[in-house]
Amino acid sequence: MRVPATFSLTRRGILTATVFLMMSTHLGAAQAAEAGAVVPLPARMVAAAQQYLPGVVGDPVPSFTIDPALASLKAGTRTFRIVSGDSAGKTEEHVVAAAPRDTTGADWRYRVGDRTVFLKLVPGESLAVVSEQDGDQGVITRYSPAQPLLIAGMNAGDQKTMTLNVQVYNLQDPSDLEHQGSLSLTLTYVGAYKVTVPAGTYDAALFVWDYKGKIGPATIDDIQARFVAPNVGLVAAAEKRDIAAMLIYNDNSKVGKVLAQP
Repeated sequence: MRVPATFSLTRRGILTATVFLMMSTHLGAAQAAEAGAVVPLPARMVAAAQQYLPGVVGDPVPSFTIDPALASLKAGTRTFRIVSGDSAGKTEEHVVAAAPRDTTGADWRYRVGDRTVFLKLVPGESLAVVSEQDGDQGVITRYSPAQPLLIAGMNAGDQKTMTLNVQVYNLQDPSDLEHQGSLSLTLTYVGAYKVTVPAGTYDAALFVWDYKGKIGPATIDDIQARFVAPNVGLVAAAEKRDIAAMLIYNDNSKVGKVLAQP
């Protein structure tokens, strides 16, 4: 998400840095399923998938239990193609790097353009966003607790709900707290689907993040979805952002993107 000038908030990323399948309505309560369950794409998502990720989402496949290693974090650069939204047809590079001087393999950086997401990997437990830096807006956003991306042990239909405390600081003066607030986050593992993108065809788990809250002057109603494939990581994503900051700034945008070059 993003608000300009003094109303800046970083756009969430990877797997946030990008990311996301639009839904015309918010998810209701999900019904948990066992590993291996085949879950058809919910009807309310089908039209949205066709609109924002055309030709990408195929038939359901047997779902699998989540392991944070799905993120497939390794240093390198991947290319994504934007397939819907105002920037359709353009490409962007996603650069993944281990944090300098970290010998544990737990801390990573995920950069897209002027945005950098700082990740924490706890093997066998979770992959989460600790903070995000937006050079264009000149802010760094910190989450407490860390914003989850992958949680070990989730099966299709599982949901996790939590409240995130959010603080936004001036990038040039990290002691300058510009805005703060909270987000209610519901993370849903919808199911697994055959996904076809320029880089190939994958069996990928679909996760949806549903955010609601208020940070400084900004009211947020944000849905993100990501398809994550074993041994590959993020392969397709879509995002719907609805942000209003005291009537000074409004953003009601939608975008879809797919992996072009792993």
